[in-house]
Amino acid sequence: MKQILLVGVFVSIFIGCTKYNSIDTGLAQKKFTGNMYEYFHSNSYDWDSLLILIDYTGLKDYFTGEKEGYEMITFFGPTNNSLRRWMYGFKSYDNMGNAVYTYHSIKEAVDGIGLEKCKNILLSHIVKGKFEVKDIPRGTGSDNESGVVFTGGSDNTFRVYSFRETYNGVAETGAIRLYIMGGINFSTAIDVASTDIEPENGIVHSLAYGYIFGQLTGQTR
Repeated sequence: MKQILLVGVFVSIFIGCTKYNSIDTGLAQKKFTGNMYEYFHSNSYDWDSLLILIDYTGLKDYFTGEKEGYEMITFFGPTNNSLRRWMYGFKSYDNMGNAVYTYHSIKEAVDGIGLEKCKNILLSHIVKGKFEVKDIPRGTGSDNESGVVFTGGSDNTFRVYSFRETYNGVAETGAIRLYIMGGINFSTAIDVASTDIEPENGIVHSLAYGYIFGQLTGQTR
């Protein structure tokens, strides 16, 4: 009986540790039957503004796997909150100090900011090939030689590194997360909220809700 009890305790501890190490914040990890564009349609809460941007800028084929050279991609994806933060960042103030927003829809923002500029910002989040968390070397925000430097679809570069978090005060025992250093001279720290979402034509790493569309390249305005 004691042996059975000890085995049960051991299994419980093992399962608990394994479960924690697979936890990530933000959107849930999952495989998706369908291409990346179809995946975005499956979760309108997080991606409907992105879909409007993809369609309006004519970049759908990058996300369906039909674009030559981009049949398999890794997408560091800005969610709806990121796009709204970007759009509502264009504002002025009236005499009463109330915000007056320049744009009230994604399409208005694209028309006002410029189609080609918006295309380039969106393409900057796309990397050719499939890169899961396990493919990203360990690193830190301060060590510019750590992690891996990616080239995005608009010939921009940004650095991505993985880091195993602390759990219960013990270093290197928590979940493995991704972080990005983007912007000018890799000076902007960007959190990745959820990793390894896997449609059939690549990987989606969704960016944290606090990210502002364009910070990856330093082009939020």
